[in-house]
Amino acid sequence: MPTLVWLRGDLRVHDNPALHHAARDSGGQVIALFIISPAQWQQHDWAPVKVDFILRHLGVLSETLARLNIPLIIAHAPTFADQPRLILHLAREHRCDALYFNDEFEINESRRDDAVKELLGKHSVAVRRFNDQCLARPGDVRTGENNYYTVFTPFRRALYKHLTDRGLGEALAPLAPPKKQDSAGIAPSPIPASVDGFTSTVPTDLWLAGEAVARKRLRDFIANHATDYKSSRNFPAVPGTSVLSPYLAVGAISARQCMAAALEANHHQLDSGDPGLATWMSEIAWREFYRHVIVGFPRVSMGRAFKPATERIRWNDDTAAFDAWCAGRTGIPIVDAGMRQLLATGWMHNRVRMIVAMYLTKDLFIHWCRGEQHFMRHLIDGDLASNNGGWQWSASTGTDAAPYFRIFNPVTQSRKFDPDGAYIKRWVPQLADVEGGEDGPIHDLSGIPALQLARIDYRAPLVDRAAVKDRVLKAFGAIAPSR
Repeated sequence: MPTLVWLRGDLRVHDNPALHHAARDSGGQVIALFIISPAQWQQHDWAPVKVDFILRHLGVLSETLARLNIPLIIAHAPTFADQPRLILHLAREHRCDALYFNDEFEINESRRDDAVKELLGKHSVAVRRFNDQCLARPGDVRTGENNYYTVFTPFRRALYKHLTDRGLGEALAPLAPPKKQDSAGIAPSPIPASVDGFTSTVPTDLWLAGEAVARKRLRDFIANHATDYKSSRNFPAVPGTSVLSPYLAVGAISARQCMAAALEANHHQLDSGDPGLATWMSEIAWREFYRHVIVGFPRVSMGRAFKPATERIRWNDDTAAFDAWCAGRTGIPIVDAGMRQLLATGWMHNRVRMIVAMYLTKDLFIHWCRGEQHFMRHLIDGDLASNNGGWQWSASTGTDAAPYFRIFNPVTQSRKFDPDGAYIKRWVPQLADVEGGEDGPIHDLSGIPALQLARIDYRAPLVDRAAVKDRVLKAFGAIAPSR
């Protein structure tokens, strides 16, 4: 009997545990399934650009699977609550005696998957679940007290030891794609060109779809940029990063494939050898860390702060300031450049993500949840674990967070990481004629008269930075335990 493989954030045929094992265990009778759930995606603030990216990946994936005689069925269920019975119906319709899928670890997704397993089990449909998103299944890497890690560096050491103890070759070995099977006699579903409620304005040629594109991007990065990663990754005007996060977010490539490629280039050394490769592997471990955190501490999947005490902070409720931040009109060039890059492309350089997040939560003192939601509504690589982890780090409310007294000065950050102002000038064209250089006014326009700024349609800064640190220290100091 056929096996149903439920695809979600794993849109690829190579190194796909559920697909690999289903093809092997079923003797080559596999049917693939993807469920479109618009209401749920809206509840989870999925960006239109991400939905468009997924649809285009599904189109490429469907063709790849068709060459293997594996039909891809596209089904529709408004919410997660509607999915278990839909899957049961499809399993019965196609006489499938088993369902295979790769786990998702967010709280709603995990509860949905448990409900699917329970319902199908009652109707004699076997369910097999696999770890795909993580290098180590969450829970397998713990402290000496058997707790989840809350600080990154010891987590990374423990993760590397876990992988080494398993044998790096085995732990990171890619799984083969399915072999061509006999025809199932089922036609693949047409892939919709769009989903109601998700209209993207980002040009599609910025983000080409498909597993082959992701694998080529990985090969090119390892061959041409990875060794310079440590020295160039913080400079948004240069191509110093892999820009693989959108492909990881939809599962067009796996973290294992990324880690294995870097490890091979680094002569099988994890945290030594080439500094660029070692640093990039550490960034993969950061992504891993945040996934373990959302499993160990489910409240962070529910809009809660990792540090409960910080929920007593009275944040600034300034809608006009928030709207100006969203639009890239704060009067801080590096912040505005980042926010405009996000709106135009669905992506933002990671150093700039930290700068704009710190500006919202510290300079404007606006609740990190509002920034987290805005990012998710616009990011092509929107991912709850990484996005939440980054925002709570910036707001000093999260695990391994920046101390609350650490406040980025966006002008200093701009001078250090965009010294010539090339990134700013690309995304804030009004400033194209403003002088760059580390001491140039493009980083700090406070000395330029407001009337002159108005002529180029650029505003004065929203807040006086001199008062920022005092407000933050008072707010966090008020919730500190008495000594």
